[in-house]
Amino acid sequence: MAVNALQRYVTDHEPTPQHLSVLGSLHLMLALIHARAGERTTARAQINKAREVATRLGEDRNDFNLEFGPTNVEIQAVSTAVDLGDAGEALDIGESLDASGLSVERRARLLMDLGRAHAQRRHFGDALGCLLAAEELAPEMIRTHIAARDVIRELILVAGRAVSNDLRALAERTDALG
Repeated sequence: MAVNALQRYVTDHEPTPQHLSVLGSLHLMLALIHARAGERTTARAQINKAREVATRLGEDRNDFNLEFGPTNVEIQAVSTAVDLGDAGEALDIGESLDASGLSVERRARLLMDLGRAHAQRRHFGDALGCLLAAEELAPEMIRTHIAARDVIRELILVAGRAVSNDLRALAERTDALG
């Protein structure tokens, strides 16, 4: 496995920031894979490994367009928590996170995942607010991301006849009901 080979290299040599960025990003990828498989313990272990690498790196970087660093690790921790159904944890991590130094895509991803977490907690107004803010930053992501469309569909179903104009318009723009 690539992550093991790179980990051995980083352990045995003086790694460059690029080595650390790739290693940390691999741990984040594994965290999401395990979270989506419902493997809570393994997903969290991978997030913790990515945190260790990010601490060692010491800053947010964009080597190889990976945007790896302490902030992105926490954004992925939010996503992992939401995928595991741990909305409270996701909100605890994400609502105090300053992602302003990262790309529009990463900031929008954080907002989308916070919207998903709010929906899991049945905070429907907050969920819609996050999704609208994410759409403002990266409309194409909200229109094409399955998780975003799923939460929009859920919000519509819960609202029933009382669906707001903003939510109805968002559903139409994303074709969430199609």
